[in-house]
Amino acid sequence: MQLADDQDNSPERPRGRRQRNAGRAQIPNPVLPDRDAGLAELFNVVYRQKWMIVAVVLVSTVLTGIYLQQVTPRFSAETLLLIDNRQTTIPNIDSVLTGLAGDDQSVLSEAEVLRSRGLAAATVRALALDTDPEFNAALRPAGFLGRIWGDADSRSDTSGEIAFAKVVDAFLERLDVFPVKGSRVISVNFTSVDRGKAALVANTLADQYLLAQLETKFEAAKVAHTWLNDRVEELREQVASSEQSVEDFRRDAGLLQTQGVTLTAQQMAELNGQLILARAEAAQASARLRQLSRLVESSDGIATASEVLDSQLIQRLKEQQSQIERRVAELAAEYGPSHPRMIQLRAEQQDLEDSIAGEVNKIVASLRNEVAIASAREASLEEELGRLKAAMALSNDSEIQLRALEREAEANQALLATMLARYKEVSSQDEMNSQRADARIISRGDPPSNPSYPNKPFTLGLVVLLSGLLAVIAVFVRETLQRGFVSGEEIEAMTGLTGLGFVPLHVDNDEEAEGPADYIVSYPRSALSQSLRTALWSTTLTLDHKPNTLVVTSAHPGEGKTTVALGIARSQALAGQKTLLIDADTRNPGVHTLTGNELDPGLVEVLLGDYSETPVVTDSATSLDVLCAGRLVGDPLPLLDSGALDELLGRVEQDYDLVVIDTPPLMAASDACALSKKADTTVLIVRWTKTPREVVRHAIRQLARAGGHVAGALLTMVDVKKHAAYHYGDSGAYHGRLRSYYSEEPGRGDEVADPPAGSQ
Repeated sequence: MQLADDQDNSPERPRGRRQRNAGRAQIPNPVLPDRDAGLAELFNVVYRQKWMIVAVVLVSTVLTGIYLQQVTPRFSAETLLLIDNRQTTIPNIDSVLTGLAGDDQSVLSEAEVLRSRGLAAATVRALALDTDPEFNAALRPAGFLGRIWGDADSRSDTSGEIAFAKVVDAFLERLDVFPVKGSRVISVNFTSVDRGKAALVANTLADQYLLAQLETKFEAAKVAHTWLNDRVEELREQVASSEQSVEDFRRDAGLLQTQGVTLTAQQMAELNGQLILARAEAAQASARLRQLSRLVESSDGIATASEVLDSQLIQRLKEQQSQIERRVAELAAEYGPSHPRMIQLRAEQQDLEDSIAGEVNKIVASLRNEVAIASAREASLEEELGRLKAAMALSNDSEIQLRALEREAEANQALLATMLARYKEVSSQDEMNSQRADARIISRGDPPSNPSYPNKPFTLGLVVLLSGLLAVIAVFVRETLQRGFVSGEEIEAMTGLTGLGFVPLHVDNDEEAEGPADYIVSYPRSALSQSLRTALWSTTLTLDHKPNTLVVTSAHPGEGKTTVALGIARSQALAGQKTLLIDADTRNPGVHTLTGNELDPGLVEVLLGDYSETPVVTDSATSLDVLCAGRLVGDPLPLLDSGALDELLGRVEQDYDLVVIDTPPLMAASDACALSKKADTTVLIVRWTKTPREVVRHAIRQLARAGGHVAGALLTMVDVKKHAAYHYGDSGAYHGRLRSYYSEEPGRGDEVADPPAGSQ
């Protein structure tokens, strides 16, 4: 129900200044917001700013599409080369230059060769690309910027090494060579504005690379052929000379041979063979003697010696010894060690051991004799060999010289044979058609059907993705940096002040349309009218009675405080309440303009005592009484904080059901603070998303220090569609399904009987 309809059921309003300051409410402390800052809130942010995101994506996509339509397409052709380390098998023929290894380092090295300036220059010459404007910038018409910067002179020089180097640079910029991972294949890609030219250049570069390999091998073979030919002729002369020297020396020294060996040498060879055998026999006998001697000394291993094992007598003695040992073991359990039988057995056992030792000594003596005989034979052979050596000493010098001559002749012959074989091999490679490159083309480039640049689907998709991502980031940054309040819940959470609701933004593009204050008169059932009635009704929740005097203020100008003050006053006047609107904003008054009255006489004249009666005027649209600001004065604060104002308020409170006071902004002057402590309560106007939060907190602190009662804060100029996207508790009010509760049809205020929002 409207405030006018509730007056009979509400407590009696206090009258007079005596009760004005009783029961002042303290501004509560801020509380933490009960908001879910999770994924749902992130989606809400995106949803609220969806049109901005869509606009950014669309604009970016359209601009990119326009650019892609204007840009000259480029085509890329690919030729594949295989680095082949397999060699064709030709018996007894080796290449002058060995083939490539085929490992990763070799493949990478060949890739660098393919992108080298030398090979690029050869391809440019082969295709005469220096006469192609695509590669030679000097042949292209100068652009607008080129004429401005004065590049015409430098572009006119189309000859010389510098110009050709620039063409090679342009060629290399369009060339891309890279090894295919995990293989010996190298990809050669070339990009051009002409698809046929791209394939031609890629294939020509590969052909030039293979040709360069063949030319390198051919040149190496020619050099090797010339060098080998000269070397073979020299070796032939050396071989003939060395062979003649051998024959001449042999004849002069009388070193006759049978089957190539002298007689003395044959005798010495036979004697050497016998001496080797004698030494081997002596060494073997000595080794057997030493081994047997060590076994005899150790006594533990003598039984394992081969000579002992071969002696039948010793083996029989060993068997008898084993029998006696068993007998001793058997009788030891029956007789003591001093028993005659035991003494006899031990005596027999000792005799056997002595016999075995004697036989071993005989074997050792036999081996010593054998060693002596072998040594004597060895000495005899050495003596005979020494005699032969002495006999040969006379001819050694001549034979040494002869062998030196023979070795020299043999070395020259071997070197000549090697050189002749290599010469024949190189001679077979001394032609271009006999050479084979170490790489081969496995796939020639064909003219591409589609351009490689620009890749329109990929580019557009990337632009959509990046622009959307950047737009979302910008939206989140914008939301994070937003300095104003978007809901009464935020105001309560961040300031502790009660949210009194919000006033929808009144938008009408018609210049002759009514303003918000007039709109509520013409459309009393509208959402705008209801929001003002709800705000006034909400102030009663913070008091124990309905307010008689209500101060409306704001932190900054332009936040709608005057419109709200006039709207509340008019809505109550339309509801049958006797209402007075006082314009206390004497610094920048605006009520008289909105109500169609003169500025003075007004409040200033009353406070100065110029009028004994209050010079109120009647609102042209309603029965509302209005006390305008009056004439302008230098500093109105002393007047507003004087007893004259208390006296005025005491009078009007007796005559009116509601007195609404419009004040200057808190950040502009302290007038509102002085007035707030004289009124029942104060409503702080906050412009939706615009008034900075720090400013609102500062304004609240000012009102708190002044000692006035603050009913709460009222958000103004709220875009209900955007506000609904924030999903606060009050989101959707005056919008969506709730719009059916309001009417934009013209009517009269006394016909309105709807309750304020939130009272049902």
